[in-house]
Amino acid sequence: MGNFLQGGNMTFILLGLILIAMMWYSSRGRKKMAERQAQMERDMNEKLVPGAWVKTAVGFWGRFVDQDGDIVVLETIDGTEMYWDRQMIRSVGDEPPFSSDEPAVELAEEEPQEPILGLDDPATDDASTDEKN
Repeated sequence: MGNFLQGGNMTFILLGLILIAMMWYSSRGRKKMAERQAQMERDMNEKLVPGAWVKTAVGFWGRFVDQDGDIVVLETIDGTEMYWDRQMIRSVGDEPPFSSDEPAVELAEEEPQEPILGLDDPATDDASTDEKN
């Protein structure tokens, strides 16, 4: 046994132990990543209720309507329903950038301007040309 542990054999044993340790750490990392992914999927499923805002991988924002297996029905602002693959959903429950709780700012009414070269209102343009004649 003394000859077996000398020289090159010891190097092979150390390399084998290092390889086994690397495989063990790699499998632990994959297990943790799979657990995190499963937890994110559970959280997303809890938030995926009708009316919730959904953002897809391509940046589409819509409201969740229904799900049938891997197909998800999302509704646009104007009421159009679209079918999406479940894997395209990236986030649920976030507010889209175009929605805000602040009231819309109303623009002040502008004073009426005089017609320019007869382009505004043909009825007033005809009256103004009649006055000139």
